[in-house]
This record gives sequence, structure tokens and C-alpha cells, in this order.
Amino acid sequence: MITHIVLIQPKAETSTEQLQTVLEQIKALKQLIPGIHDVQVGKNLGQNTQGYTYGMVMHLESMDHLKTYLSHPAHLTVAKELTQISQNLIVFDLAQ
Repeated sequence: MITHIVLIQPKAETSTEQLQTVLEQIKALKQLIPGIHDVQVGKNLGQNTQGYTYGMVMHLESMDHLKTYLSHPAHLTVAKELTQISQNLIVFDLAQ
């Protein structure tokens, strides 16, 4: 099992609606890309966010599934949109 974590620091001009749209698109990837077990997205509830106010956690079956996910056209489309509305992103992958 691979845990794929993305912390999102939105640009100041990014609206809540823009963020919610992209987060919904991220959740929809579970139905489009094989090997995704679970997707969680949402607002950071912590106080020391360092500007990373939203994030996502995805559980994938294996490293091969992560590689497939990363190169899948649906992911590339969402990743492009996320990059456009974000000042910074942190991506972190863990093997379990």
C-alpha cells in the first residue's frame, strides 16, 4: 500500500470555489484510475499551517499503481489545474 499526500498552499487570489472544484476532481480520480483505494480531501484544521490550508491523502494499491496514477491523463489534467491555483505544493509518498 502507498499513501500519496499532497499539501496545498493556494495563491491569494484563488477562490474557495476554485479549490472545491479541484478537490472534487481529485476525489473523482478514484473512479477513473485503477488501484486507488481511498481519497480524502479537505481543509487543514490545524493552526500551524504555514500557508498549507488544504490537502489530500490517497491510498494506492502499489508503487506500480502510483506510477500509473502519476502518468494517467486524468491525473495530469487535475494536477495542471491544481498547480495553476497553488502557490506551493508538497508531495509526500509513503510505503506501508
